Amino acid sequence: MAMNDFYRVLKKMKEKGNSGFAMATIINVDGSAYRHPGAKMLFSEDGSGYGTISAGCLEDDLSYHAQEVMTIKEPNTFVYDLRSEDDLTWGQGAGCNGSVKVYVEPYEWGYQPDKHDEPVWPRVEAELESGNKVASARSVSDNNKNRVHLLYTEKGTVLGDADKDIKEKLLPELQRFINGEKKIEVVEVQDYADDFLFELYEPREQLYIFGAGPDVEPLARLASDLDFFVTIIDPRSSHCNERLFPTADQLIVEHPDSYLTKKKFSDKSYVLIMTHSFQRDQHILRTLAQTPLRYLGVLGPRRRTERLMAPEPLSDHIHSPLGLQIGAEGPEEISISIVAELLKVRNKK
Repeated sequence: MAMNDFYRVLKKMKEKGNSGFAMATIINVDGSAYRHPGAKMLFSEDGSGYGTISAGCLEDDLSYHAQEVMTIKEPNTFVYDLRSEDDLTWGQGAGCNGSVKVYVEPYEWGYQPDKHDEPVWPRVEAELESGNKVASARSVSDNNKNRVHLLYTEKGTVLGDADKDIKEKLLPELQRFINGEKKIEVVEVQDYADDFLFELYEPREQLYIFGAGPDVEPLARLASDLDFFVTIIDPRSSHCNERLFPTADQLIVEHPDSYLTKKKFSDKSYVLIMTHSFQRDQHILRTLAQTPLRYLGVLGPRRRTERLMAPEPLSDHIHSPLGLQIGAEGPEEISISIVAELLKVRNKK
């Protein structure tokens, strides 16, 4: 599952407020397909769609079914056999050769499992923005009367609706799932007719960039577009401001030395050192070199980075030079190479 699919879904639902939606989720693939189980696409009642679940093979047909789901407010499941030789418009042109099962269900931003409860999705968004994972279990049933949707947060909070018996059966499974490695799983629950789709919603990765030079501007935009939570740290208010970094989530106008004395980085953090100052880069790198991080990288040639750490050897976990080696030149291309390397780490490839 692409982690950011659901985050984008929440953003779009929030933007459109009280509009009706239908969510299409790939729940099974037999063979090969453009997207994997967990991929999502959100359809709005005005006919617009957000995201993709194929290379353009299925979206038009699904849009028709999504409108029907929104109208009758009942879910449905659709199977597309992209291996069929009778219809060359599905999958073959994109190199797909599999069967794709898609679950389409009605969605709304103000969804309340019970009329006395607060809406669920704003609470889920708040959990994700706080850096907490959320596990979801919902019955994959075409029978609207038997729909069950339960959510379990990393802090142990239970959201959603289910009767006592099914909740007692689902909670241990949700606890197992949220602490596991899988992003999506179809689970059979004993003595219950429906299968349950388990999904893991994860917060955006925290990306910290030390430095606010012109080369950071396209990098911050691209990283934000790809759902990183971007924090820029630079003591110069003339550089570290909303005009130059409109998409950044946090702008810290502070000297790196003072920021590092009070900041604790999680082991899931991504850090880029791009101040263009040898002394500042040296202090930041030496401070963070032994800190467990998902990614630590330094702009500039490897020989320069080795000098930053001298006489200590440069550890293999420090990325230098930054980015994938694609022969990039100029800030825009270098930004692409850097973000490509971040995605490689994020996707564990």
